[in-house]
Amino acid sequence: MNIKDFEYFYSLTQLQSYTAVANKFAISQPSVSYAVKRLEEEFNCKLIAADPSHRTFSLTEQGEILLSHLKRILPELSSAHKEINRSLAHYSTVGFPPMIMNYLLSFIPENDDKAVLFQKIRPIRRGSVELLRLLENGDLDASFVATLGSFSYNSLNLRRLFSSEVFVVMSKSHPLADKEVLSFSELIDESFIVLDQHFIHLKAFCELNQKHHNKAEIFFQTDDVNLLKQMLRKNIGISLLADFAFPNDEEKLVKIPLSKEDNIIFYVYLASLKSTILNEDVLSFFDYTINFLEEK
Repeated sequence: MNIKDFEYFYSLTQLQSYTAVANKFAISQPSVSYAVKRLEEEFNCKLIAADPSHRTFSLTEQGEILLSHLKRILPELSSAHKEINRSLAHYSTVGFPPMIMNYLLSFIPENDDKAVLFQKIRPIRRGSVELLRLLENGDLDASFVATLGSFSYNSLNLRRLFSSEVFVVMSKSHPLADKEVLSFSELIDESFIVLDQHFIHLKAFCELNQKHHNKAEIFFQTDDVNLLKQMLRKNIGISLLADFAFPNDEEKLVKIPLSKEDNIIFYVYLASLKSTILNEDVLSFFDYTINFLEEK
């Protein structure tokens, strides 16, 4: 069996056009037809309902069965290809949400001999939402990710590392800065600066806003955590940030807990594909960081 035949067939089910598949792979339209024919000969059945004109498209029952398996097989093959390439290049990729990376680095002692383990991996800095997508696509060997509440993925090995409360963060000169607790209803008229769709923080804002009939508005979105904090220091707006994103030495910002009814907890996990074989460098790095977290 030819893997390309499976790829053409899968694309045909998505695009529903022989011409579109031919254009996508820069091949002739008859090549797509021959690929389908080869698969039908291999499985000894029709996979696509007969239509000599190719004007309509539908799968047979057997075609639907093959498609359901290809949805699992093709991503696995793509992941295997990427993982083997990284292995041949002698590097491993690990995803880090920026704030989690800063948090981990903050309690690793200076001049620690084992800190050299950081040099044995290739860190990829993205938001948790984006990192999960990269991980599922096989573009990462493993990743640290933050989620709202507990979660599970059939394709992932997950280890919960710690949890972190979400706070309202603002300038110390903000009129609400002396509050001990804030409910989201008190913040409806504020200008929110939030991390964008690649970060779990946006989901936290949307979840709270939905509870309050979407009355609050986002003034500005960014994927730059440092820019967000700089804007907060200038008292341009307020934000929602996890506790691990707030350094202890911050002088110009204040974090205020949300009221009990609005409280949100982030959970930080270490995730890897079940199909991925992690090398010793990655495993040693994880042991090193996890030990610090457990001792903290």
